[in-house]
Amino acid sequence: MSLFISCKKTDLATYTGENNIYFNNKLSNQTYIPVDYGIYSFGYVDPKIRETVFPVIVMTTGGTSEKDRPYKLVIDPASTLVKGRDYTIENKSFTIKAGQVSDTLQVKLLRSTELKKESLGLLFKLEPNENFSTSMNSQEIGTGNNKYTSYFTQFTLEANDIPGAPDFWDPAKSNYASLTIAYLGQFSGTKFKLLIERFGLNLEELTSPSYIPSASGILAWTFGLKSYLDEQAATGNPILDDNGKPMELGVYAQ
Repeated sequence: MSLFISCKKTDLATYTGENNIYFNNKLSNQTYIPVDYGIYSFGYVDPKIRETVFPVIVMTTGGTSEKDRPYKLVIDPASTLVKGRDYTIENKSFTIKAGQVSDTLQVKLLRSTELKKESLGLLFKLEPNENFSTSMNSQEIGTGNNKYTSYFTQFTLEANDIPGAPDFWDPAKSNYASLTIAYLGQFSGTKFKLLIERFGLNLEELTSPSYIPSASGILAWTFGLKSYLDEQAATGNPILDDNGKPMELGVYAQ
């Protein structure tokens, strides 16, 4: 699924005097970088959980107003998440309220059987109206072979119910995976769920394609998990992995 929009390198500060509408940006090293995608997988959570709310923040670069200001949000027809079956949008209106400069889309994802087959996507677009413009369109991130374009005015939300390895643990997707495997061992859904539960990790962050844990983070997870596994084994309650055998970590954790 793709959407072709003209690329225009921008600087957020250029538009601070205008009422531009855009999807929320993250601040990294004092530079605003547009975040134009999100991923959620039910494959890592308890089967009893049948729905979740994924927040998508919409903001404006201008100041506040004394009145409510509706903005124009459309869903691209190429989207493969189906309304009512895979998701609903809880917002009653798409509006920047009086005195505010942001709004949060409450996208409720439903754990449908279709999500067990493949990842499906929902493509949002912000369009100009009488209250807001979309002059702040996109930004080029990185340099050389690592350069890519990220958009302010579109947001893709992907969802599935497949417990696959996140990119930083998948050798086919990241060179970093070799380090992850050396410490945490081979990926399994059970191990990943345990990691999330033991350390209170954020699922959306872990499964983001751009996420890479720090080396210190990998070490903390590894030896914290090892301590827990050893403790459970010593009490006669070994933690079993997907294959029915006691869970094992990587060669650097031995």
